Amino acid sequence: MLDFRKFFLALALLAIAAGMASAQVVFQTPPSCTAQAAGTPSIRAEGVAELVGDVLLICTGGTPTADGAQVPQVNIQVFSSPSINITSRILGGGGVGSMTEALLFVDEPTQANQTICGGPATGNTYTVPLGSGQQVITGVCGLLLGTGNGVNTYAGGTNRPNAFQARTAGANSLIWQGVPFDPPGTNTTRILRITNVRVNASQLGVPAGSQASVSLVISTSASGVSNPIALPITNPAPTVAIAQTSLDFSVVDAVTCLQCESANKSFAGDPTAALASGTCQGSQLVLRFQERFPTVFRRRSQVIPTGNDTTPTTSQDNLGFIYQTETGFFKNPTTANPSNWPATVSTLPAASGSMAVSGTAGGTLGLADTGTRIIARVSNVQNGVQLWVPTQINLVSPQAGGTVTGRAILVTSDPNGAGPLSPTPAGTSVNPPSGGTGGMGQISVVGGTGAIVYEILQTDTTAIERLQIPVVIAYVSNTSSNLPALGASTANGNLAPISTVATASATAPLPRFVDTAASRTLLTINSCRTNILFPFVTNQGGFDTGLAIANTSLDPFGTSPQTGACTVNFYGYVGNSKVNLAYPSPSITGGEHFVWSLSSGGAVTATAGFQGYVIAQCAFQYGHGYAFISDVGAQRLAMGYLALVMDDALAPSRTGSKSEVLGH
Repeated sequence: MLDFRKFFLALALLAIAAGMASAQVVFQTPPSCTAQAAGTPSIRAEGVAELVGDVLLICTGGTPTADGAQVPQVNIQVFSSPSINITSRILGGGGVGSMTEALLFVDEPTQANQTICGGPATGNTYTVPLGSGQQVITGVCGLLLGTGNGVNTYAGGTNRPNAFQARTAGANSLIWQGVPFDPPGTNTTRILRITNVRVNASQLGVPAGSQASVSLVISTSASGVSNPIALPITNPAPTVAIAQTSLDFSVVDAVTCLQCESANKSFAGDPTAALASGTCQGSQLVLRFQERFPTVFRRRSQVIPTGNDTTPTTSQDNLGFIYQTETGFFKNPTTANPSNWPATVSTLPAASGSMAVSGTAGGTLGLADTGTRIIARVSNVQNGVQLWVPTQINLVSPQAGGTVTGRAILVTSDPNGAGPLSPTPAGTSVNPPSGGTGGMGQISVVGGTGAIVYEILQTDTTAIERLQIPVVIAYVSNTSSNLPALGASTANGNLAPISTVATASATAPLPRFVDTAASRTLLTINSCRTNILFPFVTNQGGFDTGLAIANTSLDPFGTSPQTGACTVNFYGYVGNSKVNLAYPSPSITGGEHFVWSLSSGGAVTATAGFQGYVIAQCAFQYGHGYAFISDVGAQRLAMGYLALVMDDALAPSRTGSKSEVLGH
């Protein structure tokens, strides 16, 4: 009996050894992969959903799965480094574990053979046994069968999927769960491509003029779904993007206008009227947006529209081709084989002891909502002021002498620049002074704020481009109603849409950007005034000074009469005491004047004993002054002089005013 037990034990040990030897034969040369970046694009440091370059896993070794046997499975996970949010669009479910637009392809399938896991062509291979129940996971094709030599395992078509969707695995991570991996053996190479990964580059905090790199760290684990396999990765953290600040915004030749002078008066009342020319007519006010690198501006897809329609009609499914668009890998469901690449994948029923997870395979997978947009938000726009901009603007290359390289159209959007393409209709067929075509649209301003939004339709991603928006200002002066209102309006420029959604989302716009804009002065409206200097006046040593100020806005030249008061400022001494006094005058209408003397006053408070100079700030544009100095009573000595107008006749001087300066 003892000998029998020894014999039985020997047989058992022999069987175990044989089994181990068999296992060693199957995986005597374990497969391994090397990760490398397929490209390292420049991405916008302000971007929240920036497409990074593809990652290639070049795999060799191992023993191909036997013909008809189940291909082993592996989990492939990526992490961003530095740890920033991965923002590839969520397409099914919600929260951790949601299906996304990020994809993994095996063996670089051609467009016609691309077959997504979970589609009708893959049958029910995503249902795998789990104990006494079933685990139903859409997008995990566990029952892929080997071919014996590793060739045509991922050929596409029925039960041969070669595209797999990623799920969210945390804010900075994606996972491809249970990917069937057939070891290629020693005579061939297996290529896995990861694409459609977006990141929140704004979290890098890149300062202006600097840059930061983004890597994807690849890790693998044997999948516990069915028939697991280990897959070691060499060079697991390739650099997939370089983030840098992308845009410069400026207001070129901000203008200062006067309340009493209309700007484009005829146009303000009739948009079909011709534009005027000269100061404050709007021809010199330009909003400038300029790229810092050539791929900042991108159209929505590779389709170059002839009109204003950016609906993608062509798939972007040529693996390895760099499209330089806001859309990544995309298959148009109307032209793709619906069996291989359906628009949607239905949720599978969850049987007893099973788990069902839904996903979306096509339709919007990889598709951006819009092309790049730029937004200029205006604030404190003065009441009574109209702003008009072109409905279409050409992009130009400053480095190529202003050569036209693309175009953008004015769109109607929400306040942050988001929304479907909705071209703003022209409110007038009158073209702006320069830089635009297609007539002009009026910017809606509510409560002093508004937004000017353009979408890029065509662009040259090999050239640094500039977009310049000429802004036409129009208003009718009505000083009695304080129109236009006084003050300064501002503008700030940004890439759009602007969003505060920093994580992966099913609904937030693609692309989207954080708000990094700084305000620039746009338009200043000053009151119409005259600043008059009396360089010497005295009421000392037996002398007195009489002063007169006239409002000469009533004239035979058709000038609109103005009405306003003056603030009379005294700088000098009363006796030995230094003073700085200011007194108001009564309101003076066009064609009238007021007079007073230092000793006894009159229209202005008396300043007996004063000697120095006087500056009168008058709230009308055509004011002039005269001073008369004499001994008291004007008995023996008297002299007079014309006061000096301190303003410039053409452009505002240090006073900020433009007045009537007379010469001799």
